[in-house]
Amino acid sequence: MTVVQTNMATKVGLLISYYLTLSFWSAQTLALSMISRNIAGQTKKATVVACNFIAWSVGNAIGPQVFLKWDEPRYFIAFATHIGCYTLLMFVIAFLRWWLLRENKKKDQMAAAGIREAADDNMTHAFDDLTDRENPNFRYIY
Repeated sequence: MTVVQTNMATKVGLLISYYLTLSFWSAQTLALSMISRNIAGQTKKATVVACNFIAWSVGNAIGPQVFLKWDEPRYFIAFATHIGCYTLLMFVIAFLRWWLLRENKKKDQMAAAGIREAADDNMTHAFDDLTDRENPNFRYIY
């Protein structure tokens, strides 16, 4: 550990920090599920999931490189970089939610305007291999 445990407050602080670190995994899982649930079309979905996996792999390969020998034992640069990445992830999730809400509202407005394809209660194109942008009935999940 990089923090000396001198009293109970330090131990409690370390426990709270540990719990915060675990919460970042939920943000990553949420981001992954939002990607897989909000892409339609088999080719597009396979491409997006593969690109996401490649980006994840590259990030995991580069991530340990920020733990520099001259910055030990506390590794301020490494931890700041990781916290920056986690913060960016939360902003991306918030932006993605805002954008998906906006896209759903556009499609709902099309349906309210009487465009038949956007207001298809029979889900005629449900099993067609259309992307989320091609299918006016597709609604994003947030």
